Amino acid sequence: MIAGQSINWPVARQAACGLLLLVAACSSDPQLNPATAWREITGANLESRLPPPGLNDPSGHLGMVPARPDRPDPRSRATLDSALAADRAQSREPLGVREGPAVSFVAPAPGRPALPAAPPPPPSLAAAPSIPWTAPPILAPGVAAPSPGEVPALPTPDLLGPAPPR
Repeated sequence: MIAGQSINWPVARQAACGLLLLVAACSSDPQLNPATAWREITGANLESRLPPPGLNDPSGHLGMVPARPDRPDPRSRATLDSALAADRAQSREPLGVREGPAVSFVAPAPGRPALPAAPPPPPSLAAAPSIPWTAPPILAPGVAAPSPGEVPALPTPDLLGPAPPR
């Protein structure tokens, strides 16, 4: 800058804002990168994808459809129908109350104790001694209160530090 010239603040402010925008455009985050966003908008990123499998295979025709399966004989169909009807009727009735101990389906692992059915009882604490609610006497009768003693003397001036500066 030449001496005697003043700074044109509006132009400097615009240049600083433009510089900040340029620095922000150099982001490494793909979601904020303008080049990646443009490729997604235009569909250029789809060109590098592999085609889906079976894209070039011939389309289906009736020769590819499997044959209809044979119907089972009426006796096996009737047996299946009656079994399904019995299951449906049984599912509509409420379950009865189960009696006896619960059945464990999983055998406990060796070395691993079984979980108890209920939490353990809380521990019982030892009785605390009773505390009297009367205030204890400060001194025993007939004993004089101790005196704190004489106030110690100040140190001599040669032991004191220098005076603080003003």
